[in-house]
Amino acid sequence: MKRITKRLTALALALLLALSYAPCVFAYLTENSPQLDDPAHKFLEDNAVLGYKYNSDQDYYYCDSPNSWQKQFGYTRIYDLVAPYVLLEYDYARVHFEYEGLDWLVQFWKGQYGLMFYGSEVGVYTKEHTGEEDSYATHYNCADEEDWLKIQTVMYHDEVGDGYYKKCLETPYEETWWSTGFKRGHLRVEEPAKELRQEGVITLKSPEMAQAFAAAFEDCGFKRAESGENLDLDSFFIDGADVHYRWQNNSEAENTMPIKVATGTMIFMNLGIVMTLILALLGGMFAMGLLALIIL
Repeated sequence: MKRITKRLTALALALLLALSYAPCVFAYLTENSPQLDDPAHKFLEDNAVLGYKYNSDQDYYYCDSPNSWQKQFGYTRIYDLVAPYVLLEYDYARVHFEYEGLDWLVQFWKGQYGLMFYGSEVGVYTKEHTGEEDSYATHYNCADEEDWLKIQTVMYHDEVGDGYYKKCLETPYEETWWSTGFKRGHLRVEEPAKELRQEGVITLKSPEMAQAFAAAFEDCGFKRAESGENLDLDSFFIDGADVHYRWQNNSEAENTMPIKVATGTMIFMNLGIVMTLILALLGGMFAMGLLALIIL
């Protein structure tokens, strides 16, 4: 019974993740070359649909985080575990630290979002401080408005594999719990996230909070820089309450290929069983019809 419950939970989460990108998929299918004056993108420019909007100036989709329905679900590591089931193949880094009686999580993502989009995210989450080590069952709330942080991200893409990272989008520098940007397209390789580079700045609530964040950032493998000029890859620089960072190769993402292989095998076997049953049924109907003709 527990195994069935876990599978149903995983399926529900997969459907939830898939649904969250429905507006982007709708706009993608409506117009191959997005223009502000086409109905789908014009509507998404002015209105949030399932929490998502469209930026015509830079041609990207983003989450309208203050009004997002996803805010009700918070965050758990299970989301990242389930993601490959709906073709979300991304790298991520989780920065855990404690400040003013709360456990904080600032998480970074970048990679392939389904078959039609690639992008990057930064999310801010909190929970009551417990001192316990996180597990897949640990649940964080999306940060309340008084705990939102000012965030700006810039995403770059190495489009042809020559080491040149072209700027794709730049999100506004604003207070939020979830900064996002998704471009239409598909990355080149099967494990694609390193094609992308995410740079940005996060303004913490105080210099003391920035130092707590920085210590946790170092624990994730990021290096502290002495200057904010020309940051090395996977490094950061602190300027008061501001943390400037440059992220490309560092990742905590689990190897999802076994999940993909197991899922593909399961789907193939189930399709085989269904096709066998259909053929058996059709064969039985054919035999019964032939028998009827003989009798008649």
